[in-house]
Parts: sequence; structure tokens; C-alpha cells
Amino acid sequence: MKFDVNTFHPICILSLKQNKFINNKVSKSIKIPLKITIINEGSHTRLIQYLTSQDISIKVLQQNEKKCQKIQRRIRYVWLETSIYTKMTFARSLWTIKEKELQINNIKRNLPIGQSFIKTKIDTNKNINELYYFYCKDLEKELRSKKAIWGRKYQLNYEYNSFILIQEFFSPEIMFFFNNNSNKERKV
Repeated sequence: MKFDVNTFHPICILSLKQNKFINNKVSKSIKIPLKITIINEGSHTRLIQYLTSQDISIKVLQQNEKKCQKIQRRIRYVWLETSIYTKMTFARSLWTIKEKELQINNIKRNLPIGQSFIKTKIDTNKNINELYYFYCKDLEKELRSKKAIWGRKYQLNYEYNSFILIQEFFSPEIMFFFNNNSNKERKV
């Protein structure tokens, strides 16, 4: 799969730092299951685990690391998948690590970012910056779906002014699990 920015064709990009009136209007027009997925402040991996009742693993597609004096940068591209290999989210992250001796070096690279921070007990702060509605032929091919895709970009802040810039692109499959779980709850 290509990781070129030009392969993502935006239909709409919403900056969440814009006018509050616009954000309230947009927020009201988004369906609740989608809103829970794209605006939630918690762990996206835990949300998928709840929806699918399956363990979530990552498939690392690419990972690079560069050290420039006191700043270390790490780039990672992954798929979050269920235990039956259903692709739920494509994520790319840019890590900016400003101190050498951080707990960040204890983070396991084969785990989703949120789970890694929980396991190492590192406190974080999430700031969601943008929501995307777009299409991408490469993602359509991987997901076997012709539907437009929702995504988000956020910054995860942690120790000593270090941060991770994360873009997540959600499979339309996630909405299936919301609908499936709400139908189960109605039958009970």
C-alpha cells in the first residue's frame, strides 16, 4: 500500500479549532455511532474491542526512526485488525520524543499506541484537531469497500513536551458493529 499523501482525496476536512457554531452544527449532523468513533477521547482500540468482542492486534506496515541531536522521531504505519483479520482502522503516526531517558522507550512497538501507554502507565492528553471525510483508492482496495471513509487527526501529548501526531482512518465496517450491537441490545 502506498503512503503518499496525494492518494487521500478529501471530500471534507473539518478543523475542530474553528468557530464553535460551525462545530456544534457539524456535531449535530453526525450520527451518534460515528460521533462516538471519531470524537471519542478514550482508547480507539478499546472501543473496537467493545464493539467486536474480539482481541485487537496491529499489523505494522512500516516503521522508521531518526535521531536528530536531542529530538528523536519515529514514524509508524499500522492496521488495527480484529482476531479474525478484519481491518478496522488504518493509522499513521509521527512521534516526536524530546528527551532521551523517557519511559516512551519502554513502549512495545507491536501494540496499539493507547494500549502501550496504559500498560506503561504514562499519562497522556489527547487533542483532536481535524475530522476527515474522504476517499482513497488504496484504502478502498484494502477494505474492499467503495464507501467514503471517515478519519481524524489528533495530537497525543505526554512527558516533557513530547507528542505523537496520529491520523486514523476508519473502516466503514465499524458502523456495522454499532448497528449489530444495538440490535442485540433491543432483543434482550
